[in-house]
Amino acid sequence: MSYIYAFLKFFLAVFVFCFVLVTGYFLIKWYTSPIYQIGQLENGEILRFNEDVRAGKLNTDKLNVLSYNLGFAAGPIQHTLADEHPEAFFTANLDKFIDLVRAEDTNVVLLQEVDLHSKRSWYMNQLQYIMDRLGWGYAASVVDWDMFFPLRKERKITKATVVISRFPIISNEYTQTSCKPNFESQLLNIFYYPLLWKSTMQRVELEVGKKRVAVYNVHLCVWNRAARVAQSEYLARWINEECSAVNFVIGGDFNFQAYIRGTPKPEKDLIQPPFINRFRESIGGLSEILSTSGESAKELHNNFTFKERKHRYDFLFYSQGLTCEDAKVIKSIDASDHYPVYVTVTFAK
Repeated sequence: MSYIYAFLKFFLAVFVFCFVLVTGYFLIKWYTSPIYQIGQLENGEILRFNEDVRAGKLNTDKLNVLSYNLGFAAGPIQHTLADEHPEAFFTANLDKFIDLVRAEDTNVVLLQEVDLHSKRSWYMNQLQYIMDRLGWGYAASVVDWDMFFPLRKERKITKATVVISRFPIISNEYTQTSCKPNFESQLLNIFYYPLLWKSTMQRVELEVGKKRVAVYNVHLCVWNRAARVAQSEYLARWINEECSAVNFVIGGDFNFQAYIRGTPKPEKDLIQPPFINRFRESIGGLSEILSTSGESAKELHNNFTFKERKHRYDFLFYSQGLTCEDAKVIKSIDASDHYPVYVTVTFAK
């Protein structure tokens, strides 16, 4: 009996020690971290999927660009980070997306929230699934969430921000921003913060015939306006420094006036001038596919891409060396809680 008692005391002591250690880590992480932090510029992966692809067979006079927050193909309504669906549900949604890419003759796609071996989507590598069926050759991937949750039904989540292209990819650079959550429960904020995904800004350079084109794929912070404004200012500086000699496209989920279910409605953000306008004005000659400079938030949201709130989160900008021939929000697909945005641009003669 004395051995059992000693063992229980030892076990309890170890448990308390581990609990204090883990709790201390979360508390220190929360109270010593800034509200948001933009990371250093890093080099990302360039993946080759189909060795038989020959970019020379493509029309290099125009870019057909699609930007889509895929939402890990979880459908039009997401109640949690791990809504339960059969595997066929995810493959059907991915097939809808692939059919759309083909129907629009797309040659460059900017994707956000692509699952790579996550339990919630049956450990499927969604990027591999897409590339195998499209037969495209090139992808640039940045993992922004790779976490294991032992006490939650999500368990393993690995997701990425990705550019896929029919044209060769020359480079892949990115920076990531960590941001504190703003749930109503402070305890939830403290313990959730070290487990959060990071938001990505990615620069991918393409070889389109004899031309170089830069593609910026962004997924800005969803938690607060200050982080989004800081990211957009960083992005503008980055573009102004790097793109004086090349044409470029900027697209993705800008989370304009966004907020997560379970967090307070951002009343101050909703009444402030759109940061999208300041971003546009800070880059010379920049145009957006479905809006003009100086539009109000209400006007911007007229072309909504997030059906649940009738808000526009997703944008596509292009440089002055490109001409827009066709542009639209595509509302015929329900593979995600976002709608994709699409543009055809040609190169100025």
